[in-house]
Amino acid sequence: MSRLAKALRNPGLAAGVLWALAKGQFYKTWLPLRGVRFTAGRNFQVFGRLTVRGPGTVRFGDNTTVGMHVTPYTHAPDAVIDIGNHCFLNGVRFGCAARITVGDDCILAESRIMDTNFHSTRADRWSADAPVRVKPITLARNVWVAAQAGLLPGTEIGENSVVGFGAVCSGRFPANSLIAGNPAVVVRAIEGSDHSTSALDQPATA
Repeated sequence: MSRLAKALRNPGLAAGVLWALAKGQFYKTWLPLRGVRFTAGRNFQVFGRLTVRGPGTVRFGDNTTVGMHVTPYTHAPDAVIDIGNHCFLNGVRFGCAARITVGDDCILAESRIMDTNFHSTRADRWSADAPVRVKPITLARNVWVAAQAGLLPGTEIGENSVVGFGAVCSGRFPANSLIAGNPAVVVRAIEGSDHSTSALDQPATA
């Protein structure tokens, strides 16, 4: 049963959902009027707060829900944060200089997703010529990222996978896997998948 259908059975919940829908419509109208390159699809609900900053593009799909304080920040005119349909964003913070893509049905808790290091890792990082790593991040369909996790430049998370509390991810991780640790590794296959443990018992690949 959808959130809206449940709300209609409960007047108090219905009032909260209607308020969240009204806030969603406010953001969809107000942000573009301010020159922010933001769009959201149908049934956009905001129970918390949304702060969109930067010169890039932020797109939310249909039936996206925002909880807590979500901050999609872009750091380049060509940067794109693209969120799929039916996603729950609960306090997640984005830093995007290239592209962050989130598939449908994802749950993103109070985590950090950054496709740039922001500063060079070289010793001459104060130099204007020091290179800064920037590499797109991709989350496939139905990924759950738990609180305090960090997704670093170049991270790719496969379909249905779960990123555990506090995991620090860099590189490619397969579908249907439980990912945990710092640095993050595949712990096991998650329930409901048909992947063997031996196939998943591999480190991430950069």
